[in-house]
Amino acid sequence: MHLGFLNSEVDEISNAKKTSSRRNFIKTAGAMISVAGLAPSAAFAGNKKQGFNGTGRMGMSTGEDWIDTFYTGGAEAIVHYYADDFVFEDITLFQTIQDKDELYRAFLPFGKGSPAGEHQFDVLRYDGGMAGDRTAQLRMENPGGYSDADWHHWSKDTFLGADHSYDEWCVMQWIWRGKHNVDFLGLPAIGKTTTTRGITFHCYQNRKIVRESTFWNYRDVAIQLGAAPAPNKFWLKK
Repeated sequence: MHLGFLNSEVDEISNAKKTSSRRNFIKTAGAMISVAGLAPSAAFAGNKKQGFNGTGRMGMSTGEDWIDTFYTGGAEAIVHYYADDFVFEDITLFQTIQDKDELYRAFLPFGKGSPAGEHQFDVLRYDGGMAGDRTAQLRMENPGGYSDADWHHWSKDTFLGADHSYDEWCVMQWIWRGKHNVDFLGLPAIGKTTTTRGITFHCYQNRKIVRESTFWNYRDVAIQLGAAPAPNKFWLKK
């Protein structure tokens, strides 16, 4: 999603102050979430120390820590959650990053107070566990039906980071809600609010992200901005 703000003034975004806690804002606004029928204070009470700076198994609090730091701490804070050798991939935008300076610039539009707009992210579900003896298994050879150039083009980013060992993994599903102050992916978006879902796969080594793959529903955003028609759900019963 980050490259959607290529026309944003990065220097202006970098200088924007990121103040106040997103969690405090949500509580002040009276927003509530529920996990297995529990209020947040009860649901996460036993997991507060399991974020990126904690100990023990990673869990939902890891996702909360990642999302909160991404929003309230901004680019400067969140890049430290990534290992020195890492791969960041936004599949929707065919965007792959392995350099922390580039990652920092890609994250700039999404911090609190960014001139690009206000962006809220909330983790809905966390599935994960210890990696055990599982590592990446790759299909490097062209299976046929592709030219060598096409096979390389479409597969190379998937293979990046396959040599990075990891001890835990997770899949997080989340919601992104953004109020846009600038156009998005070339679509008129100023003053509009869009909401969509996404999913992120993480590989962790020593509580640092070594591999991230994210996919989010661009079509829903385009529909909300009037740039694409809603799908014809022909399979539904009348």
